[in-house]
Amino acid sequence: MSPAVRRGPWGAVGLAALQVLGLGSLYAWSVLIGPVQARFGVGRTETGLVFALAMAVFTVAVLLGPRCIAGRRPPYVGAFACVAGAAGLGSAALAPTFPLFLMAYAGLFAAASGLGYAAGLQIAAGSGLARTGLATGVVVASYALGAVTLGPAMSVLGDAFGLAVALALPACMLVVIAGGTAALGALAPATTTPKGPISRERDVAGALGRELPSPPAGLIALLWFAFGCGAAGGLMAIGHAAGIVAAAGGTAAVGGLAAAVIATGNASGRLACGPIADRFGPRPVLVAAAFGAAAAIGVMASVSDVAVLLVSLGVIGVSYGMMATGYPVAVQRFFGAARFGVVYGRVFTAWGLAGLTAPWLAGWIFDRNDDYRPALVIASAAACLSALAASRIPR
Repeated sequence: MSPAVRRGPWGAVGLAALQVLGLGSLYAWSVLIGPVQARFGVGRTETGLVFALAMAVFTVAVLLGPRCIAGRRPPYVGAFACVAGAAGLGSAALAPTFPLFLMAYAGLFAAASGLGYAAGLQIAAGSGLARTGLATGVVVASYALGAVTLGPAMSVLGDAFGLAVALALPACMLVVIAGGTAALGALAPATTTPKGPISRERDVAGALGRELPSPPAGLIALLWFAFGCGAAGGLMAIGHAAGIVAAAGGTAAVGGLAAAVIATGNASGRLACGPIADRFGPRPVLVAAAFGAAAAIGVMASVSDVAVLLVSLGVIGVSYGMMATGYPVAVQRFFGAARFGVVYGRVFTAWGLAGLTAPWLAGWIFDRNDDYRPALVIASAAACLSALAASRIPR
Protein backbone atom coordinates (compact mmCIF):
# COMPACT_ATOMS: atom_id res chain seq x y z
CA MET A 1 0.00 0.00 0.00
CA SER A 2 1.40 3.39 -0.94
CA PRO A 3 2.01 6.10 1.65
CA ALA A 4 -0.61 8.29 -0.03
CA VAL A 5 -3.25 5.62 0.44
CA ARG A 6 -2.24 5.01 4.03
CA ARG A 7 -2.57 8.70 4.80
CA GLY A 8 -6.02 8.87 3.21
CA PRO A 9 -8.19 8.04 6.25
CA TRP A 10 -6.26 10.46 8.45
CA GLY A 11 -6.75 13.14 5.80
CA ALA A 12 -10.52 12.67 6.11
CA VAL A 13 -10.29 12.78 9.91
CA GLY A 14 -8.20 15.97 9.74
CA LEU A 15 -10.75 17.57 7.44
CA ALA A 16 -13.56 16.71 9.85
CA ALA A 17 -11.51 18.12 12.74
CA LEU A 18 -11.11 21.44 10.94
CA GLN A 19 -14.84 21.71 10.32
CA VAL A 20 -15.91 20.97 13.88
CA LEU A 21 -13.24 23.37 15.17
CA GLY A 22 -15.18 26.28 13.71
CA LEU A 23 -18.51 24.97 14.95
CA GLY A 24 -17.19 24.45 18.48
CA SER A 25 -17.61 28.10 19.47
CA LEU A 26 -20.98 26.92 20.80
CA TYR A 27 -19.03 25.78 23.87
CA ALA A 28 -17.82 29.36 24.43
CA TRP A 29 -21.37 30.49 25.20
CA SER A 30 -20.57 31.59 28.74
CA VAL A 31 -18.46 34.53 27.50
CA LEU A 32 -21.57 35.88 25.75
CA ILE A 33 -23.73 35.93 28.89
CA GLY A 34 -22.71 39.49 29.82
CA PRO A 35 -23.13 40.99 26.32
CA VAL A 36 -26.50 39.25 25.88
CA GLN A 37 -27.75 40.57 29.22
CA ALA A 38 -26.50 44.07 28.41
CA ARG A 39 -28.13 44.12 24.96
CA PHE A 40 -31.49 42.56 25.75
CA GLY A 41 -31.90 43.29 29.47
CA VAL A 42 -32.47 39.64 30.48
CA GLY A 43 -31.38 37.63 33.54
CA ARG A 44 -29.43 34.43 34.08
CA THR A 45 -32.58 32.34 33.72
CA GLU A 46 -33.00 33.56 30.15
CA THR A 47 -29.31 33.19 29.27
CA GLY A 48 -29.35 29.71 30.77
CA LEU A 49 -32.36 28.97 28.58
CA VAL A 50 -30.38 29.94 25.47
CA PHE A 51 -27.68 27.38 26.17
CA ALA A 52 -30.20 24.77 27.29
CA LEU A 53 -32.23 25.08 24.09
CA ALA A 54 -29.04 25.11 22.04
CA MET A 55 -28.04 21.79 23.62
CA ALA A 56 -31.48 20.34 22.86
CA VAL A 57 -31.34 21.42 19.21
CA PHE A 58 -27.76 20.18 18.96
CA THR A 59 -28.93 16.78 20.21
CA VAL A 60 -31.75 16.54 17.68
CA ALA A 61 -29.27 17.40 14.92
CA VAL A 62 -26.90 14.64 16.06
CA LEU A 63 -29.83 12.20 16.31
CA LEU A 64 -31.02 12.98 12.79
CA GLY A 65 -27.53 13.39 11.40
CA PRO A 66 -27.14 9.81 10.10
CA ARG A 67 -30.22 10.26 7.90
CA CYS A 68 -28.81 13.49 6.49
CA ILE A 69 -25.38 11.95 5.90
CA ALA A 70 -26.57 8.68 4.35
CA GLY A 71 -25.79 8.64 0.63
CA ARG A 72 -23.70 11.82 0.87
CA ARG A 73 -20.02 12.48 1.49
CA PRO A 74 -19.65 13.57 5.14
CA PRO A 75 -17.01 16.24 4.29
CA TYR A 76 -19.56 18.05 2.12
CA VAL A 77 -22.18 17.75 4.86
CA GLY A 78 -19.68 19.34 7.24
CA ALA A 79 -18.99 22.19 4.83
CA PHE A 80 -22.73 22.83 4.52
CA ALA A 81 -22.98 22.86 8.32
CA CYS A 82 -20.27 25.53 8.48
CA VAL A 83 -22.19 27.75 6.05
CA ALA A 84 -25.43 27.26 8.00
CA GLY A 85 -23.60 27.96 11.26
CA ALA A 86 -22.21 31.23 9.91
CA ALA A 87 -25.72 32.23 8.83
CA GLY A 88 -27.04 31.46 12.32
CA LEU A 89 -24.35 33.52 14.04
CA GLY A 90 -24.83 36.41 11.63
CA SER A 91 -28.58 36.39 12.23
CA ALA A 92 -28.02 36.30 15.99
CA ALA A 93 -25.63 39.26 15.77
CA LEU A 94 -28.27 41.34 13.97
CA ALA A 95 -31.30 40.18 15.98
CA PRO A 96 -33.25 43.18 17.35
CA THR A 97 -35.05 41.21 20.08
CA PHE A 98 -34.20 38.39 22.47
CA PRO A 99 -36.69 35.88 20.96
CA LEU A 100 -35.16 36.38 17.50
CA PHE A 101 -31.68 35.99 18.97
CA LEU A 102 -32.82 32.79 20.65
CA MET A 103 -34.13 31.41 17.35
CA ALA A 104 -30.94 32.27 15.46
CA TYR A 105 -28.37 31.15 18.01
CA ALA A 106 -30.09 28.27 19.82
CA GLY A 107 -31.94 27.26 16.64
CA LEU A 108 -30.01 27.61 13.39
CA PHE A 109 -26.46 27.80 14.76
CA ALA A 110 -26.94 24.94 17.23
CA ALA A 111 -28.54 22.74 14.54
CA ALA A 112 -25.65 23.39 12.17
CA SER A 113 -23.17 22.66 14.93
CA GLY A 114 -24.83 19.33 15.71
CA LEU A 115 -24.99 18.29 12.04
CA GLY A 116 -21.30 19.06 11.55
CA TYR A 117 -20.41 17.17 14.73
CA ALA A 118 -22.40 14.11 13.58
CA ALA A 119 -20.64 14.17 10.21
CA GLY A 120 -17.25 14.36 11.91
CA LEU A 121 -18.00 11.44 14.22
CA GLN A 122 -19.19 9.32 11.31
CA ILE A 123 -15.95 10.01 9.46
CA ALA A 124 -13.95 8.89 12.51
CA ALA A 125 -16.05 5.77 13.12
CA GLY A 126 -16.02 4.72 9.48
CA SER A 127 -12.43 5.64 8.69
CA GLY A 128 -11.23 2.02 8.85
CA LEU A 129 -8.33 3.00 11.09
CA ALA A 130 -7.13 0.45 13.63
CA ARG A 131 -7.05 3.13 16.36
CA THR A 132 -10.65 4.27 16.12
CA GLY A 133 -10.53 5.75 19.63
CA LEU A 134 -7.68 8.06 18.65
CA ALA A 135 -9.51 9.17 15.49
CA THR A 136 -12.67 9.86 17.48
CA GLY A 137 -10.63 11.74 20.08
CA VAL A 138 -9.10 13.98 17.42
CA VAL A 139 -12.52 14.98 16.06
CA VAL A 140 -14.23 15.60 19.39
CA ALA A 141 -11.15 17.37 20.78
CA SER A 142 -11.17 19.73 17.80
CA TYR A 143 -14.78 20.63 18.57
CA ALA A 144 -13.77 21.65 22.09
CA LEU A 145 -10.74 23.54 20.75
CA GLY A 146 -13.14 25.86 18.97
CA ALA A 147 -14.00 27.38 22.33
CA VAL A 148 -10.32 27.47 23.36
CA THR A 149 -9.40 29.28 20.16
CA LEU A 150 -12.29 31.72 20.03
CA GLY A 151 -13.51 32.07 23.62
CA PRO A 152 -10.96 34.59 24.97
CA ALA A 153 -11.15 36.77 21.85
CA MET A 154 -14.94 36.71 21.89
CA SER A 155 -14.90 37.72 25.55
CA VAL A 156 -12.67 40.74 24.89
CA LEU A 157 -14.61 41.80 21.79
CA GLY A 158 -17.96 41.41 23.55
CA ASP A 159 -16.82 43.45 26.55
CA ALA A 160 -15.36 46.22 24.37
CA PHE A 161 -17.69 46.38 21.36
CA GLY A 162 -20.79 44.39 22.21
CA LEU A 163 -22.53 41.20 21.18
CA ALA A 164 -22.57 41.71 17.40
CA VAL A 165 -18.80 42.03 17.09
CA ALA A 166 -18.21 39.03 19.38
CA LEU A 167 -20.41 36.85 17.13
CA ALA A 168 -18.86 38.16 13.92
CA LEU A 169 -15.53 36.49 14.74
CA PRO A 170 -16.72 32.83 14.70
CA ALA A 171 -19.08 33.59 11.79
CA CYS A 172 -16.21 34.79 9.60
CA MET A 173 -14.08 31.82 10.65
CA LEU A 174 -16.84 29.41 9.58
CA VAL A 175 -17.11 31.03 6.16
CA VAL A 176 -13.37 30.59 5.59
CA ILE A 177 -13.43 26.98 6.79
CA ALA A 178 -16.46 26.13 4.65
CA GLY A 179 -14.77 27.39 1.50
CA GLY A 180 -11.50 25.63 2.21
CA THR A 181 -12.96 22.29 3.24
CA ALA A 182 -15.45 22.20 0.37
CA ALA A 183 -12.49 22.31 -2.00
CA LEU A 184 -10.45 19.79 -0.01
CA GLY A 185 -13.44 17.47 0.44
CA ALA A 186 -13.12 16.36 -3.17
CA LEU A 187 -9.69 14.98 -2.29
CA ALA A 188 -10.80 13.14 0.85
CA PRO A 189 -11.54 9.40 0.63
CA ALA A 190 -15.09 8.11 1.00
CA THR A 191 -15.92 6.95 4.51
CA THR A 192 -18.42 4.52 5.96
CA THR A 193 -21.96 5.82 6.44
CA PRO A 194 -24.94 3.99 7.93
CA LYS A 195 -25.86 2.79 4.42
CA GLY A 196 -22.26 2.05 3.42
CA PRO A 197 -20.00 -0.96 3.92
CA ILE A 198 -20.13 -2.94 7.13
CA SER A 199 -17.45 -2.33 9.75
CA ARG A 200 -13.91 -3.64 9.52
CA GLU A 201 -14.45 -5.84 12.59
CA ARG A 202 -17.44 -7.56 11.00
CA ASP A 203 -15.50 -8.03 7.75
CA VAL A 204 -12.87 -9.90 9.75
CA ALA A 205 -15.50 -11.93 11.57
CA GLY A 206 -17.14 -12.87 8.28
CA ALA A 207 -13.80 -13.97 6.84
CA LEU A 208 -13.29 -16.23 9.85
CA GLY A 209 -16.78 -17.73 9.40
CA ARG A 210 -18.26 -16.51 12.70
CA GLU A 211 -20.29 -13.61 14.04
CA LEU A 212 -19.14 -11.14 16.64
CA PRO A 213 -20.92 -11.43 20.02
CA SER A 214 -24.15 -9.44 20.24
CA PRO A 215 -24.11 -6.47 22.64
CA PRO A 216 -25.61 -7.28 26.05
CA ALA A 217 -29.31 -6.54 26.51
CA GLY A 218 -29.92 -3.17 28.11
CA LEU A 219 -26.50 -1.80 27.15
CA ILE A 220 -27.96 1.18 25.27
CA ALA A 221 -30.06 2.14 28.31
CA LEU A 222 -27.03 1.79 30.59
CA LEU A 223 -24.88 3.97 28.34
CA TRP A 224 -27.74 6.47 28.08
CA PHE A 225 -28.13 6.84 31.85
CA ALA A 226 -24.40 7.03 32.56
CA PHE A 227 -23.77 9.59 29.81
CA GLY A 228 -26.67 11.80 30.86
CA CYS A 229 -25.72 11.92 34.54
CA GLY A 230 -22.05 12.50 33.76
CA ALA A 231 -22.68 15.19 31.15
CA ALA A 232 -24.97 17.25 33.42
CA GLY A 233 -22.16 18.68 35.55
CA GLY A 234 -19.88 19.36 32.61
CA LEU A 235 -22.57 21.15 30.62
CA MET A 236 -23.60 23.16 33.66
CA ALA A 237 -20.00 24.27 34.17
CA ILE A 238 -19.44 25.03 30.48
CA GLY A 239 -22.64 27.03 30.24
CA HIS A 240 -21.92 29.08 33.38
CA ALA A 241 -18.11 29.07 33.69
CA ALA A 242 -17.73 32.83 33.30
CA GLY A 243 -20.79 33.44 35.50
CA ILE A 244 -19.50 31.19 38.28
CA VAL A 245 -16.18 33.05 38.35
CA ALA A 246 -17.95 36.43 38.22
CA ALA A 247 -20.13 35.43 41.18
CA ALA A 248 -16.92 34.80 43.14
CA GLY A 249 -15.59 38.27 42.31
CA GLY A 250 -13.73 37.60 39.05
CA THR A 251 -13.48 40.22 36.30
CA ALA A 252 -14.69 39.90 32.71
CA ALA A 253 -11.15 39.01 31.63
CA VAL A 254 -11.00 36.26 34.24
CA GLY A 255 -14.40 35.07 33.01
CA GLY A 256 -12.95 34.70 29.53
CA LEU A 257 -10.02 32.82 31.04
CA ALA A 258 -12.46 30.51 32.84
CA ALA A 259 -14.16 29.65 29.55
CA ALA A 260 -10.75 28.97 27.98
CA VAL A 261 -9.61 26.84 30.94
CA ILE A 262 -12.60 24.53 30.88
CA ALA A 263 -12.48 24.35 27.09
CA THR A 264 -8.77 23.49 27.17
CA GLY A 265 -9.42 20.77 29.72
CA ASN A 266 -12.32 19.55 27.60
CA ALA A 267 -10.12 19.30 24.50
CA SER A 268 -7.29 17.62 26.42
CA GLY A 269 -9.61 15.02 27.94
CA ARG A 270 -11.19 14.25 24.58
CA LEU A 271 -7.84 13.73 22.89
CA ALA A 272 -6.23 11.72 25.71
CA CYS A 273 -9.21 9.43 26.18
CA GLY A 274 -9.04 7.87 22.72
CA PRO A 275 -5.67 6.09 23.00
CA ILE A 276 -6.42 5.04 26.58
CA ALA A 277 -9.77 3.58 25.57
CA ASP A 278 -8.09 1.82 22.63
CA ARG A 279 -5.71 0.16 25.08
CA PHE A 280 -7.84 -0.56 28.15
CA GLY A 281 -11.42 -0.25 26.91
CA PRO A 282 -13.88 2.56 27.67
CA ARG A 283 -15.14 1.39 31.08
CA PRO A 284 -12.21 2.42 33.33
CA VAL A 285 -11.92 5.73 31.49
CA LEU A 286 -15.59 6.57 31.99
CA VAL A 287 -15.61 5.58 35.66
CA ALA A 288 -12.52 7.67 36.40
CA ALA A 289 -13.91 10.63 34.46
CA ALA A 290 -17.19 10.61 36.37
CA PHE A 291 -15.50 10.40 39.76
CA GLY A 292 -13.12 13.21 38.78
CA ALA A 293 -16.03 15.42 37.78
CA ALA A 294 -17.89 14.67 41.01
CA ALA A 295 -14.85 15.63 43.11
CA ALA A 296 -14.10 18.85 41.19
CA ILE A 297 -17.72 20.02 41.22
CA GLY A 298 -17.86 19.28 44.95
CA VAL A 299 -14.82 21.51 45.50
CA MET A 300 -16.49 24.31 43.54
CA ALA A 301 -19.58 24.00 45.71
CA SER A 302 -17.53 24.52 48.87
CA VAL A 303 -14.82 27.03 47.84
CA SER A 304 -15.18 30.57 46.49
CA ASP A 305 -11.52 31.35 45.75
CA VAL A 306 -11.16 32.32 42.08
CA ALA A 307 -7.88 30.45 41.58
CA VAL A 308 -9.34 27.23 43.03
CA LEU A 309 -12.41 27.65 40.85
CA LEU A 310 -10.26 27.95 37.74
CA VAL A 311 -8.36 24.76 38.60
CA SER A 312 -11.61 22.94 39.34
CA LEU A 313 -13.09 24.08 36.02
CA GLY A 314 -10.03 22.65 34.28
CA VAL A 315 -10.54 19.28 36.00
CA ILE A 316 -14.23 19.28 35.09
CA GLY A 317 -13.28 20.05 31.52
CA VAL A 318 -10.88 17.10 31.37
CA SER A 319 -13.44 14.75 32.91
CA TYR A 320 -16.22 15.90 30.61
CA GLY A 321 -13.94 15.63 27.60
CA MET A 322 -13.06 12.04 28.49
CA MET A 323 -16.77 11.20 28.57
CA ALA A 324 -17.34 12.97 25.25
CA THR A 325 -14.82 10.63 23.62
CA GLY A 326 -15.39 7.54 25.77
CA TYR A 327 -19.08 7.09 25.02
CA PRO A 328 -18.81 7.21 21.20
CA VAL A 329 -15.82 4.86 21.46
CA ALA A 330 -17.93 2.48 23.58
CA VAL A 331 -20.76 2.58 21.03
CA GLN A 332 -18.36 1.94 18.15
CA ARG A 333 -16.67 -0.89 20.09
CA PHE A 334 -19.92 -2.72 20.90
CA PHE A 335 -22.04 -1.95 17.83
CA GLY A 336 -19.55 -1.39 14.98
CA ALA A 337 -19.26 1.38 12.40
CA ALA A 338 -22.32 0.32 10.41
CA ARG A 339 -24.67 0.91 13.37
CA PHE A 340 -22.65 3.67 15.01
CA GLY A 341 -24.62 6.69 13.79
CA VAL A 342 -28.04 5.30 14.70
CA VAL A 343 -27.07 3.85 18.09
CA TYR A 344 -24.97 6.81 19.16
CA GLY A 345 -27.77 9.16 18.18
CA ARG A 346 -30.02 7.35 20.65
CA VAL A 347 -27.41 7.39 23.42
CA PHE A 348 -26.69 11.05 22.71
CA THR A 349 -30.24 12.05 23.58
CA ALA A 350 -29.18 11.65 27.23
CA TRP A 351 -26.58 14.35 26.65
CA GLY A 352 -29.28 16.51 25.11
CA LEU A 353 -31.59 16.06 28.08
CA ALA A 354 -28.73 17.00 30.42
CA GLY A 355 -27.96 20.03 28.27
CA LEU A 356 -31.60 21.12 28.26
CA THR A 357 -32.02 20.89 32.04
CA ALA A 358 -28.65 21.46 33.75
CA PRO A 359 -27.67 24.94 32.41
CA TRP A 360 -31.23 26.25 32.78
CA LEU A 361 -31.52 24.83 36.30
CA ALA A 362 -28.24 26.47 37.33
CA GLY A 363 -29.40 29.85 36.01
CA TRP A 364 -32.81 29.51 37.70
CA ILE A 365 -31.21 28.64 41.04
CA PHE A 366 -28.74 31.52 40.77
CA ASP A 367 -31.45 34.08 40.02
CA ARG A 368 -33.36 33.04 43.15
CA ASN A 369 -30.44 32.55 45.54
CA ASP A 370 -27.64 34.62 44.01
CA ASP A 371 -25.56 31.48 44.48
CA TYR A 372 -24.49 28.58 42.26
CA ARG A 373 -23.69 26.17 45.12
CA PRO A 374 -27.05 24.33 45.31
CA ALA A 375 -26.86 23.59 41.58
CA LEU A 376 -23.27 22.39 41.91
CA VAL A 377 -24.23 19.98 44.70
CA ILE A 378 -26.89 18.46 42.45
CA ALA A 379 -24.39 18.15 39.59
CA SER A 380 -21.82 16.44 41.83
CA ALA A 381 -24.39 13.87 42.94
CA ALA A 382 -25.35 13.20 39.31
CA ALA A 383 -21.69 12.57 38.44
CA CYS A 384 -21.48 9.98 41.24
CA LEU A 385 -24.47 8.17 39.73
CA SER A 386 -22.70 8.26 36.37
CA ALA A 387 -19.64 6.57 37.86
CA LEU A 388 -21.75 3.81 39.39
CA ALA A 389 -23.58 3.20 36.11
CA ALA A 390 -20.36 3.26 34.06
CA SER A 391 -18.86 0.61 36.32
CA ARG A 392 -21.53 -1.78 34.96
CA ILE A 393 -20.44 -1.38 31.32
CA PRO A 394 -18.97 -4.69 30.06
CA ARG A 395 -15.24 -4.96 29.49
